[in-house]
Amino acid sequence: MEKLTFKQYLSSKEKLREAIKQTPVHKAEHIMRKYCKLPVGESKDKKEYISLKPKQKLIVEWHYEDLYNPSLVSFTFEGIDDVDSEKKHFSFWSDERFKNWLFRNTREL
Repeated sequence: MEKLTFKQYLSSKEKLREAIKQTPVHKAEHIMRKYCKLPVGESKDKKEYISLKPKQKLIVEWHYEDLYNPSLVSFTFEGIDDVDSEKKHFSFWSDERFKNWLFRNTREL
């Protein structure tokens, strides 16, 4: 095993601190398993429902502050005629409720 000098140790420790500041963001693709609706919007008052069919895609962006409890950032849709595939959508649901909805209605690719 190679021994580090004190200067190398401090340098590696600083690199680790910088890496921690850059929290990873992960995009996950999900394919719909059944017909369902997903409410989108920033609040309950300003929500709209997106109707989804099997084999349509939902791309979810997660922010991993904690490895086991990621936070929902946004999501986009692919293969839906009425919805712009470039537009980011947001949910007023809690992260746990959104994960449960994904588990019941989608399959991760």
